Amino acid sequence: MKVLDYLKNEKLLCFVGGILTATYGVKALKSDKTRNACVKGIAKCMKLQKDAQVTLQNMKEEAEDICFDAKKEAEGEE
Repeated sequence: MKVLDYLKNEKLLCFVGGILTATYGVKALKSDKTRNACVKGIAKCMKLQKDAQVTLQNMKEEAEDICFDAKKEAEGEE
């Protein structure tokens, strides 16, 4: 009966679960598969950042061109 009492104790189960999670979590973090997945994820994020910077620069250049054209047109009308 005492074993069943321990299994019903929620705090004890949480404690044991925490120990198991920490133990297997450390092993998972140190594995090569996890490292490779993290490296690939970071590489994709860096590529997205670079693409976003290029897109923003293109948008700025187009806006400057539109502004320049509008300014020339306004000067020509006056």
